[in-house]
Amino acid sequence: MAGSGDIRSVLVYWLKILLPLLALAILSTLFLVSRRIDTEGALPYADVDVDALAREQRLTAPEYSGLTSDGTEFLMRAGVARPLEAGGGRAEDISAELRTQGGLGVEMSAAAGQVDPAAGAFSLTGDVVLSTSTGYRIETQGLTSYTSRTEVVSDGAIQATTPFGALEAGGMTLGPAPEGADAYVLVFKQGVKLVYEPEN
Repeated sequence: MAGSGDIRSVLVYWLKILLPLLALAILSTLFLVSRRIDTEGALPYADVDVDALAREQRLTAPEYSGLTSDGTEFLMRAGVARPLEAGGGRAEDISAELRTQGGLGVEMSAAAGQVDPAAGAFSLTGDVVLSTSTGYRIETQGLTSYTSRTEVVSDGAIQATTPFGALEAGGMTLGPAPEGADAYVLVFKQGVKLVYEPEN
């Protein structure tokens, strides 16, 4: 009995020495054999000019929404927006939506634009496209939409695809119908040319 107890004591004694040494050998092997980390390629998407971000104020994916005096809901989104010293802001990659109380939907998109809360308006520039829920698609280089009232005015010539054909004009306005009653009309003006395409 005493002999087996002595063997166990000797075994425990040597294991207390050998096991920590074995652990150290494994750890040192891991550090010695492991490859060097490439810190240059570790963050491939971190190519950001931090100084430019610190100098330039901007918002990413902002939204601006509200209600006009005649009850039309508007919502404007942008990819990037920057404040202007005079107030308001300039934005890129803009989309805007209007929804009247009568159910008319208007969607607009443009490469750039500017919001002027003091004037109650926003302007869109650069390949502007306006689409209505009634089937009109209008292309122009600039337009102004108001946030204080339901009115959209083109800054120049337009080209339109309508339910009854193709149309060109020197200008366009979307606003309330003279008779009111939550009705809105598109008015084309200044040398209107229409290619009438009746439905078959």
